[in-house]
Formats: sequence, C-alpha cells, structure tokens
Amino acid sequence: MKRVAILLVVATLLMAPSFGSANPNGVGEGTFDAQCGGACHGDADMNRTSASTVSLDVPAVVYEGLLTSVAVTVSGVQTTSTGVLGIFLLSDVTGAEDTPEDDGWTIVSNSEGGTHNYVEVIVAPGVMTYTVEWTLRAPEVGDYRLHAAIHHGAQDGSGAPFFGVSLAPATVEVQPVPANLPRLAEDFQPPVLRTLGETTTVRLTTDAVTDLQVEWRVEGGMTRTAKTTFENEGVWTFEIPASLEPVVVEWRVHLAGDGPTQTTPWLALQSEEPRFTVDETAAYVQAFAILFVTMVVFMSLQRRVPPPGEQPKILPFPNEVMP
Repeated sequence: MKRVAILLVVATLLMAPSFGSANPNGVGEGTFDAQCGGACHGDADMNRTSASTVSLDVPAVVYEGLLTSVAVTVSGVQTTSTGVLGIFLLSDVTGAEDTPEDDGWTIVSNSEGGTHNYVEVIVAPGVMTYTVEWTLRAPEVGDYRLHAAIHHGAQDGSGAPFFGVSLAPATVEVQPVPANLPRLAEDFQPPVLRTLGETTTVRLTTDAVTDLQVEWRVEGGMTRTAKTTFENEGVWTFEIPASLEPVVVEWRVHLAGDGPTQTTPWLALQSEEPRFTVDETAAYVQAFAILFVTMVVFMSLQRRVPPPGEQPKILPFPNEVMP
C-alpha cells in the first residue's frame, strides 16, 4: 500500500503543471474578463502597470440588433521578446461578469479571425501601434459603456505581468431601428472560419433592402467587388474565392432601399488548415489507464521477488519427478 500511495503522489505531481501552470507564452484567444489580465499569469494583485496607451473608437449611436464596429488601438506597444500581446474588449473592469456578452452585446467577429472578446496578437519588432477591430451586434435600447484592456510580459520575460486599461470608457447609445432602414436581418450570422481551398458561399438575409453591393479584400490587398445573386424577397447570395494560405478575408455590404443607404462594418473570415483537435478528457483517461497498468505490472514484479533472507523457490521442469 505504501508503494501505491507513493506512485499516486508522484503521478499527481507530474500532472499538476498541466492543470495549474502559468502561461507566459499566452493562453490563446477566448472569452475572459478583466481578472485574467493578471490571473492568467499569476496573482492579479501583483500586476504592474503597462506604459502602453489603450483607446477605443466606437460610434456614439448604433441601432438595436444591428452590426457595429469597435476598434481598440494600443499605442507605445511594449511586450516580450516573442511579441505576444493580449487585448481585451470589456463592458466593465470589475473583474466579474464584465465581458461584452454580459451586457447584451454579441461578438460576431474580430479582425484576428475569431469570435471572442480576448485576442492574442504577435507584434513585430519596432511596431509601436496595433489595432484590433471587433464587429458587434448591438443589445437592447439603452446607454452602454465599453472598455479595453491589455496584458503582456516584460521584454526579458521576468517578473509579474503588465496590465493596462483604457483611460476612459466609450459611451454608446443604442436606439430603435427606423422602419425603412436598409439592413441585414437580425438573425443573420456571418461565417467566421473556413478551410483552405474552399470557396465560401454567403447567404445574406436582409430587411427593407432593394439592392446591395458586396466588397471583399485580403489584408494588404486591393478591394474587390463580389458578384451577388438575388434569390427571393430579402435573400441574396455571393461567393468569396478560396484561399491557398492562412489569411483573414474581410467583406462588407452596401445596402440600399427606401431609407438612407447603409454600409456594414468589415466582417472577418479566417482561412486556415483543418484543425487537429484532441479530446482532453479522453487523453487524461488514457493517461490514467496507462498509469494503473504500470502500477499493476510494478506490483506483480514486486511479488515475484522474495523477501531478504528467504531462498527463492525453484520449480521443477515439467518432466522432472519430485523426490
């Protein structure tokens, strides 16, 4: 029993780093509140203040249920030698229930090709300004605030992480939608991810629209016009050509009707290689199974070894007659 207890303790210690270690090289994009600005790397109360400046660019007035764009710009970028910089879009900075979703916003996409309020970017050496844009669907009518924050490590990778927040929140007024405003339908959900080599067909559902035009572009490339097809009342389709390498394709729609012409924010579509996914639960179960098999083998071998001072029993060969 003592050997079994020792084996279990050693196994737990070996697996503990995967459960609770810090992540100096980032945690990947996800939905995180402001508390993760320090807690992802250690104790949030030990944060140092970042010297970078964080600002937001948000329309002062948006319409309920429609799409709008929010840009977060980090100036005087400071980060580690790897260039990893974490950027948050928040509804508050209390550290609890302060993601945009907690305030009724819906994140449709971001310029990094995801759908989360937290992104991690790699800033090239010498780049002092970096901007990430989010496309949001507006919540119910009312007044709202949005904040932005960052976290990063030191250049040499030592010490507590740095955390910074926008100096002042952006105030947004959400108003009711005018009846004749050309717009995308409230239930329209744009695609955000596709596989390399695949052409993407987007089906647009609209309200109060009589005509529309779609533009698309690749970062650093020229803006092109997509051919649109009218299917039936309020429904249009268009295609985005396949990508041969991992890139973010952005597209937007100019909507015309009886009301004033509207233009949607740029929507991001990430092209990437097929993802290799691992079921973590299955991996842990398999690891424990291997551990227990190893323990059984180990204990079986221990039983075959005689205690000190005891002579091992020599078994006769099958054809040998016992005296």
